Amino acid sequence: MLLKASLLLFISPAVSDSIRAGIQQTQQPLMPSLPSIQVVLTPVLDATASLPAVLKISLSFSPPNLPANASLVELYIAIGNVPCQAYNETNPILAVDDDGILDLTIAVGEEHNLRRWLTSRPTVGAVKLFMTALPREIDITTPIGPRVDLREIDGGLLGSASSMVPLPATTPPHHSYKITVCWNLSKSHSNTSYASSLGEDLCTEIADKAQAIQALQSSIFAVGPTLHRYPPSSQSPEMSQFGLFYFGDRVDVPFDVIKLADYIQALFINMCGYFHDSDTRPYRVFLRPSLRGFGGQGFLSSFMLEYFPNVEVEQWELEWLLAHEATHNWPLMDSTPGQVTGADNTWYNEGIATYYQLFLPYQFGKTTKVEFVKQLNMNLQAYFTNPTINMSNEEVAEQTWQNSAAQRLPYHRGLLYFLRLEYLLQQSSGGKLGIRSPVLQLLERKRRGEAFDLSCWISLVGAAIGNITVAKEQYQDMAAGGCLSLPSTALFHFDLRVIHTAQERLELGFDTASLNSRVISGTVPGSRAEGAGIRDGDAIVQTRSMYWQVADNIARNMSMWLMRDDVEFDVSYWPRSREKVPSLQVVDGGLADNHIS
Repeated sequence: MLLKASLLLFISPAVSDSIRAGIQQTQQPLMPSLPSIQVVLTPVLDATASLPAVLKISLSFSPPNLPANASLVELYIAIGNVPCQAYNETNPILAVDDDGILDLTIAVGEEHNLRRWLTSRPTVGAVKLFMTALPREIDITTPIGPRVDLREIDGGLLGSASSMVPLPATTPPHHSYKITVCWNLSKSHSNTSYASSLGEDLCTEIADKAQAIQALQSSIFAVGPTLHRYPPSSQSPEMSQFGLFYFGDRVDVPFDVIKLADYIQALFINMCGYFHDSDTRPYRVFLRPSLRGFGGQGFLSSFMLEYFPNVEVEQWELEWLLAHEATHNWPLMDSTPGQVTGADNTWYNEGIATYYQLFLPYQFGKTTKVEFVKQLNMNLQAYFTNPTINMSNEEVAEQTWQNSAAQRLPYHRGLLYFLRLEYLLQQSSGGKLGIRSPVLQLLERKRRGEAFDLSCWISLVGAAIGNITVAKEQYQDMAAGGCLSLPSTALFHFDLRVIHTAQERLELGFDTASLNSRVISGTVPGSRAEGAGIRDGDAIVQTRSMYWQVADNIARNMSMWLMRDDVEFDVSYWPRSREKVPSLQVVDGGLADNHIS
């Protein structure tokens, strides 16, 4: 049976239609309509574990009728700081059509972050491609990045199509395709399990043909002999609407899988109602163990949670993280054509997800008011004590994967923007409107296949406020960076009061790039890190606190296991400056209203 999956785009600065738009502006469209594409995934899982698992991929295109030197398919060179499958001379893509072998040449366009495969001659009839995706080799020095690369896990495989399945460029955007994805388990163990963002059947047809390529790119694929699902779909038909997938034994996962799955399933159902989503499509969470990372990333109706057993993470932090990523299924802003950095939409996509990860669980009764205020204050201090607070959005985009502080900034800057905007809308409408109105309007434009970029957003906000100039000014103030003010009554509809205060600036005491290089550099003289005994040249053996944990929680210590002169030692210190910077916090007004508009 074919399971039809609806599309909810995953958009990030790294995976953006703007990259394609840049190429389309510099070349004439090379590929006519491809009515159908069939993708077959064949995992090769070695029973003796003497060879690494690999994923063989075949793509069958209905006749493309391409001339010589035309672009057949393309794939990102890298997504953020994560390399994609190269499919080069040592591991090539093999192509055939009705006339036999079809030689392909590779064109690398680094300025657009794309690798394209060009035809050596005109194509004849249907075209088939064959390739082998290799799991990425990682170690403790592998930097944390987008969770898109193919990984071998406990004899199985987990990865995103965006990093390993080359596809034709959509010209024009949202051009219709009929795409079917199938598993071939002939080279796997008899007990092999499989699942993807698209479905849990052997074959899945993507229902939204106008955005089928984007849906496939935004999907996770998991397969292996120890891949497990909670809850088991056999429990009841309703269980097939949600699934949490993990490899190996559940007791080896350093948190309560069942409790987390039950929480996100209930939250997701409530979110569907809030965002006027009547679709009953499944939502899936995939767990990926890591050698050092703890975080996550949203995909098509799904989420990948990466965990590291030695990092201490509380249950509420996991729930907070999943609430954020689940939100990415709905309010999204597309990149402006020609904008490659993503700076014009990251603040929106991450900021609105941060806003709703706080407010929606509170509205749905899953968070107490005390917890809500605590988490809101943590996010406020995270912005005002961020050492990169004065960077513009453009500057932040340039340093996203090199500077951990810059990477976190759009989350909290976007939150401040939406808090300010909520107040303006409440004031201008006499309490009748909030940010939900323009957010849902932008979402409806996306659902109808219309533009949903920055200019559309500003127009919608201007109409809601009744002043397009103010809407532009609000965006420009936010994008320029720096301290963003909030009136003391900005959260009056929650019976909360904003107060001015001062808090210690986040200061690791060494270059944040050290977290990726795994060697301490740039130690700040007189810092608390230096006082804790950290020195340049110390090797980071293990981090027990993630950067986002100490950035968001001012009370948290930075804990690491270091090595110097072949001697390992433990350090734990407060990663804050000795001077304070201006900040904002909220205090409870005494009522219990939890209405959000």
